[in-house]
Amino acid sequence: MQNEQSNLTKVAHLNELSEGKPKAVKVGGHSIALFSHKGNVYATDNQCPHMGYPLTRGRVRNGVLTCDWHGWSYDMGGGGCFTGGCDDLATFPIEVRGEEIYIDVASGGNKRGDAHFLLLKEGLLSGDNWTLSKAVAIMLAEGVSERATLDLLVKHMGKAIASEHEGGGAGRRLAQLVNGVKVARHYEPDDRLIPLMMAAQGASGRAGDRPNRQPLPPPVDWAKLEKWIRVFSADREWEGIEKCIVTARQLGGCDDKIIPLLYECIVEPFFLARSNDQCHLGYLAELLDEYGWEIAEELVCNLAAKLLGGGRGAPDEIRREGIKKLESIDDLINDLEARPGTEATGFDEDGFVAGLVSGDLDETFDAITNALKASANINRIATTMVLTAADRMARTPASMSPGWWELGQEMTSSSSIRTALRYGGFKVAAKMLYHTAWGFFDNRWLNIRPLPLTESRGSGSVEVLDEDTALREIISSIEAVQINEIGRQVRQYLNSGLSGDRLLAELGQCILRDDNGWDILNTLRTVHDEWKRCEGHPARNQLLVGIARWTTDVRRQADSESAAKTAQRFARGQTAVELYES
Repeated sequence: MQNEQSNLTKVAHLNELSEGKPKAVKVGGHSIALFSHKGNVYATDNQCPHMGYPLTRGRVRNGVLTCDWHGWSYDMGGGGCFTGGCDDLATFPIEVRGEEIYIDVASGGNKRGDAHFLLLKEGLLSGDNWTLSKAVAIMLAEGVSERATLDLLVKHMGKAIASEHEGGGAGRRLAQLVNGVKVARHYEPDDRLIPLMMAAQGASGRAGDRPNRQPLPPPVDWAKLEKWIRVFSADREWEGIEKCIVTARQLGGCDDKIIPLLYECIVEPFFLARSNDQCHLGYLAELLDEYGWEIAEELVCNLAAKLLGGGRGAPDEIRREGIKKLESIDDLINDLEARPGTEATGFDEDGFVAGLVSGDLDETFDAITNALKASANINRIATTMVLTAADRMARTPASMSPGWWELGQEMTSSSSIRTALRYGGFKVAAKMLYHTAWGFFDNRWLNIRPLPLTESRGSGSVEVLDEDTALREIISSIEAVQINEIGRQVRQYLNSGLSGDRLLAELGQCILRDDNGWDILNTLRTVHDEWKRCEGHPARNQLLVGIARWTTDVRRQADSESAAKTAQRFARGQTAVELYES
């Protein structure tokens, strides 16, 4: 019963409480724990801030309330947490009128207005997925600014990468951050938790004390810095590159020149077989574009330097041959850049694909050269390469060494050509075509029979399916690891004219719910991007067939969904309390 003169709500009688026998009451749909302890009455949230266990099942000693599940302890009066760094317990004012107990829910609650950010910072430092899940779930449930949260992730990652990680591992973490956020934006807030938690996990790490890198003293100008960055990139001296980028920032007027220069460096011939680094530079460019230098400076300066100046190892004989071939294409690309851009009407897509996957290095590189000479648009070539990778993924034998990761990298690298074109320009993107083509050549060991890309996949007769039923059967086959069925089911679904957008959304959720989402996140982001771009192409459906097969074959039944749902219920105050009270 709400008191008309105040926020007080009558919740119990004194005779319902006794020392050591707390009582749970519901106020506004939320469970509150009442305690009688040493002559005083206390009211706290009944949900342990750690993992939601009912605190009415805990122990009270000398004003300290201890949860029986994991032993976290709290001050019953003020709610302060003795165990965790910022998981304080919500407490509420009490008023006893005669034999009736009233509480003021509106005036109580968490004492820290920045509890979400404190929790997020704790999770970022520890890398604990449960802490990160709670922080992200609270952000989504309580309307905390997503942008402010993401700014914190980017800033923290800059410190963690600068102080702890080498280029390769740091690049993979960057991909997890960027692609987790990109995938999350395809879903409504209630479905964003897992990809955003993945993004946060990618950004986590022990952000140690590292002195800020100081710019070089004058006299220094952009012309010198550009030359030095190229030299340090060739010599694998990442610290020199970082110093030059920091100095360029300090000079002013150079911001728009930095990413294009880094792209020019990373498509030099000696970067052959480093398509991961090239993709990671693209993610850095996207991140900088969205968050700006103020937020992303430390991450961009340090990680870009490590990508360009990290150890590449001595090339073997076949890669030396590829490097030599790349060193001879500059004149061709300079000539092509000077021509007016036109779309090739005679682009032989099937011939291009045959050369790309021929397993012969000359034929692979000649496929790129011939397409460029025919004035094929770079985006058109990238589409063909993306769909070639998707088609190979959709048809690779799953019985032995299917090469899922390699095929995913083919697809992601092909898509990243568009990013290189956007931030680096025509010459950079043209060179990226050759670097990406090397990946197809390098995967010549895969046992995938080449087929023309323009041929439709599937039977001529189309069975009309019920969309809801067909979707349930597809997801059921993935969860049951029916690799030999899933490709046919997805192809039949799409050939029946049912919604590919809806199927992609359901596939994404299924992937993210399972542990394998950590491995497939980059490719899932690529499929989301390319599904729209490749509309109208006869091989477009292979994007969904391929990722469905990969998802099914590597499924490990780790059930990330359970943790995500627990975190969501926790953020809404619905976690274990309801389970135990029912």
